[in-house]
Amino acid sequence: MTKKFAPRLALTYGDPAGIGPEILAKALSSGLSGAQPVVYGDERVVRRGAELASVSLPPDLEIVPVGALENLPVPGQVSEQTGAHALAVLERLGQDLLAHRVAGVVTGPIQKAAVQLVRPGFIGHTEFFAELSGTVRFGMLLIVEPLRALHVTTHIALKDVPAALTVERIEETIVLGNLALEQLGEPGGTIGVCGLNPHAGEEGAFGDEEVRIIAPAIAAARRRMIAAVGPLPPDTAFMRAARGDFKLVICMYHDQGHVPLKLMGFDRGINMTVGLPFVRTSVDHGTALDIAGSGTCDPGSLKSAWYLACKAMMARAAAR
Repeated sequence: MTKKFAPRLALTYGDPAGIGPEILAKALSSGLSGAQPVVYGDERVVRRGAELASVSLPPDLEIVPVGALENLPVPGQVSEQTGAHALAVLERLGQDLLAHRVAGVVTGPIQKAAVQLVRPGFIGHTEFFAELSGTVRFGMLLIVEPLRALHVTTHIALKDVPAALTVERIEETIVLGNLALEQLGEPGGTIGVCGLNPHAGEEGAFGDEEVRIIAPAIAAARRRMIAAVGPLPPDTAFMRAARGDFKLVICMYHDQGHVPLKLMGFDRGINMTVGLPFVRTSVDHGTALDIAGSGTCDPGSLKSAWYLACKAMMARAAAR
């Protein structure tokens, strides 16, 4: 029988002083399936992560050596060295993604402040990969199954959200949501669109953004044959999504989506960058410097991100 081809899927541990090396080692030791894991980074960091987590790495693990560290960092202590290393890994990985040496990537948590010491203005993985690939329209899909949320605005002050909402921006986010469902192999699913105000404004009684901006954006998306519905009262949108009414929910601001999803399962939260020419998923937690080195970290988010990436790669392959 011919052995079935397994795509090569990259993994990073993020900041070498955070919990990334430990969750990576735990995930690898559990026997990841669906793709061939390829780790990018310093082999010493990966092996120390396994020692700290008290697990064994697969004997045939492929590690692409990148950004060798002069000294292994102390767990929990990020620095310019750890930031430079995390950035070097991303830059090498980016070259291999564009050259199709790997089909996608699952990223571990980085310490943005450390990376900014060597690259001022660095925002995060999402923006790095978008710039690398020349992607103009992109978004971060937050997932804790069965809930999925895509945000119109993210890291801005709540007082600035109303002014940032436009018909075009909301329509574009709905289009990205539809693309996300296609990339997950679920084309044509219904998308719920939240309102901004309590009760979705109640026809202008508690604000008029729903009437002026959100409803026209939904109408524009529907003219594109996208199954978008709303504006929905935000306090019931995710309850309806959980029972299967929507495949994805569009949120107007950061906490509108993050609060219900993290309540649903903080240790299972993952995100996927929508719009890239390759698959990229990630854990939805930080470097957890306070427990780095203790071996007590939970690899659940990384494992969930791995299997979501495998699902997305299979959907892309089937669509070709």
